[in-house]
Amino acid sequence: MIVQETRIKSSSGHQAVSKHVLSGARNEAIRLMAGSDYLLKDWMKEARREGIRYGLRHIAFNPSEPMSDGQLADFAQQICLELGADPERMTLVIHQKDGGTHGHLLLPEWQQDHVLSSKFTWQRLEKIARLEELRLGHTLVPGRHDRAIAKALREGGNSEAADRIAGLVPEDNSARPVSAYTSQARRMTERQGF
Repeated sequence: MIVQETRIKSSSGHQAVSKHVLSGARNEAIRLMAGSDYLLKDWMKEARREGIRYGLRHIAFNPSEPMSDGQLADFAQQICLELGADPERMTLVIHQKDGGTHGHLLLPEWQQDHVLSSKFTWQRLEKIARLEELRLGHTLVPGRHDRAIAKALREGGNSEAADRIAGLVPEDNSARPVSAYTSQARRMTERQGF
C-alpha cells in the first residue's frame, strides 16, 4: 500500500483539497464515509485562530490489492491512532477509479489540545501500511524506510513482521525505491492534460 502525506497551510484554505477529495471528476464513484466540507473549513478556522501554520493533514492511501470500504476505514483508524488524532475528528473519502479503490483521510492539525504529531511520519505511515499488508495477506510493497521499520518492529517485539519486512530491503542501498516524480509534478501534468 502506498501512503502519501501532505500538510496544508492554514493560509491556503480548504477549498482546493475539498474540491479534489469531495468532487474529483476523474473518479467513477466518491463515497463520503465520515466528515464534510464544512468540517474542513471549520478546522482551518481553528488552526488560524490558534496561530498554527498548518491546518489540515491530507493522507492518501492506495492499496495494491482490493480492499473493502470497511477495511479502508479501519486503516484510516490506524493512522489516527499512530498520529495521535481523534478518530471522531476526521473526514474520510473513498474514491473508486479504474476499478480500484483508494482512500483520502483529512485530519485537523489542531486536535483540541495538541497539534498532530509530525515526527518521522513518513516512516510511521509506511510501517502501518506494511503491517496492514501483513494482516490482510497482501503482497508487501517495498518502501524507502523498510530497514528502519524492521528495526522498530524488532525492538517492539514483533520479530515475525520485522523479518518479513527486512526481506524487502535491497542489499545494494542504491536500489531503494524512489518515487518516479513528486505529487506536485503529477498535479502539474494533470492540469496540462497529460
